[in-house]
Amino acid sequence: IGIVFAFAFIAGMNSGLDISFYLVYVMIFLVALIIIGFTIAQIVSTRQSLIRTLIILGVALVIILLAFLIAPSELSEVAQRVGVSTGVYKWAGTLMNITYIMFFGVIVALIGSLIYTKIKK
Repeated sequence: IGIVFAFAFIAGMNSGLDISFYLVYVMIFLVALIIIGFTIAQIVSTRQSLIRTLIILGVALVIILLAFLIAPSELSEVAQRVGVSTGVYKWAGTLMNITYIMFFGVIVALIGSLIYTKIKK
């Protein structure tokens, strides 16, 4: 770390706080790369986990597409006053629809699991 501070001082960065932020950014980036690498290695390690992951990604894409298709395209009065673009409004509606779909999906899964456990007993 001392070497990094020395090089930063030579380069003209006088603030140790700036250097610390850059070091944190680099460390977060490296940790994210390592996590993504291990995750991909774990997924690819067995055929069953790869198929399961692809199914989950497919379901997620279907939910996103459905949410995008039912999101409003026309700006509301408030959105026009604020100056929101049509694209931003469409994606905000899409995110709201994804939230609703996932919420109701969780409720259906909860009720389904309760019914399944009652039937199983």
